[in-house]
Amino acid sequence: MVNLIRKYQQGLMIVVTVVIIICFVWFYNGTRVDQIGSDRVATAYGRGVTIADFQRGSRKFEVGQRLMLFDLLQTLAGNARSLDEARENFVMNTLVLRHEADALGITTTDDEIVTAIQQLPAFQTNGAYDSRKYNEFIANVLAPNGFSADQLEEIVRDRTRLEKLKVLIGTTVPAPASEVRSNYEMRNRKTELSYVQVKLADFLASTQVSDEDLKKIYEERKETLKSEEKRKVRFVAFTPPTDKPLVGKERVEAMSKLADQAQELTVAMTAKDAKLDEVAAKFNVTPAESPEFTRGQTPPELGSSPQVAEAAFRLTEAEPNSDVITTNNGYYVLHLASIAPARPLTFEEAKPQLAEQIKQERSQEALELKATELRNKILAEQKAGKSFADAAAAAGAKVEKFPAFSLMQPDMAAPHAREIITASIEMREGQVSDFVKTADGGVIVHLDKHQPVDEEQFKKDRTMIAEGVSSMRRDAAFQDWLKERRTAANITTRS
Repeated sequence: MVNLIRKYQQGLMIVVTVVIIICFVWFYNGTRVDQIGSDRVATAYGRGVTIADFQRGSRKFEVGQRLMLFDLLQTLAGNARSLDEARENFVMNTLVLRHEADALGITTTDDEIVTAIQQLPAFQTNGAYDSRKYNEFIANVLAPNGFSADQLEEIVRDRTRLEKLKVLIGTTVPAPASEVRSNYEMRNRKTELSYVQVKLADFLASTQVSDEDLKKIYEERKETLKSEEKRKVRFVAFTPPTDKPLVGKERVEAMSKLADQAQELTVAMTAKDAKLDEVAAKFNVTPAESPEFTRGQTPPELGSSPQVAEAAFRLTEAEPNSDVITTNNGYYVLHLASIAPARPLTFEEAKPQLAEQIKQERSQEALELKATELRNKILAEQKAGKSFADAAAAAGAKVEKFPAFSLMQPDMAAPHAREIITASIEMREGQVSDFVKTADGGVIVHLDKHQPVDEEQFKKDRTMIAEGVSSMRRDAAFQDWLKERRTAANITTRS
């Protein structure tokens, strides 16, 4: 289908209603899905969601990340606790979003989608729409995912639906003035901090572990000291030819065809007693076999792809077949060939790893004891009337100043910036933090003071901040509504 951007650029008016209706019927046709049976991975509104549908929706999640559509992704991913759960929520909540938008009569016009696409940061150069970036995105991002410009339009249309639903559902109560003020201060006031650092390297240098200690600890822990599990898989790779790299439209078409083939093969593998060789033969492809590999060392035969390795280690003897795995160089479908389970390590094999582990443990323990002692001394000296700097000096520690910052302009280049800024967010002036661990030890933070905000700037920004607070309230109301509508959709997924 000729995409909307090209229609807009060429000035052509092509009717897309028929195609939209066909897509709708294909996706939601309960009879078709029910006939498939075993490839159904979920249901919503009493209709099945197939493996192919789910995988396609999951790949749209990845495309949304590349487009930086974080408002859409975060809202539809919900309070996911893992990336897999975020993808699943995104796919199923997209169905809810479309269903409810149709039920409420929310529509999106072609002109809205054209404008929205042209305004995406990914397609901007110096604040203006750049068609070159748009075309490169189609060739380099959409095509490897088996997509064309049509799927880009679908994603942007979903985002527009979401924005309209939020406005319709969200609260219209104005944000309280006190909440606007506190929100502005939290984000824009400059904060001055001091901190003392406790370095892990100081303790590592003085910590020694004897062979006698190691042998004793080995006997205590040998049940947990094991080699890495290894796996071997049989696989079918759907990748473009390497002798003649494809570009532009030719690459888009080739990658889309490969994605469809990979999806069809995974669906065929869900049939009872399906065998990879027999199924692959029907698609005129030949399976190959990988060497044994660990989770962190994907062999070249599998494109050296960490996504492929992760998928391989999710396979089980009960569920030996993978879904389609999308990588930068194509698509893979895996079948578990064998598992070389982890085995106990001998003392000599375990000794280097165990020595480093014990040294780290003992050094970390000594560091935390020292940090607790240091913090208690500082608090005692402050109680006696000394400043944080004088109290730290009396306790034998050196105070360092952290560059003044606001949450809107954090100095992330400063040492331990993430840990120090995070620790200070809920602190009061004059307060001393708990010991905060860092990669090379830890810090104890003191909030020296909050600088006053620029009142003139606050007056200028007040309307924008009020809208931001209202937006947060709308988001909260939408999440409550979405939770209710998911319940009404009676969504179930196959574990």
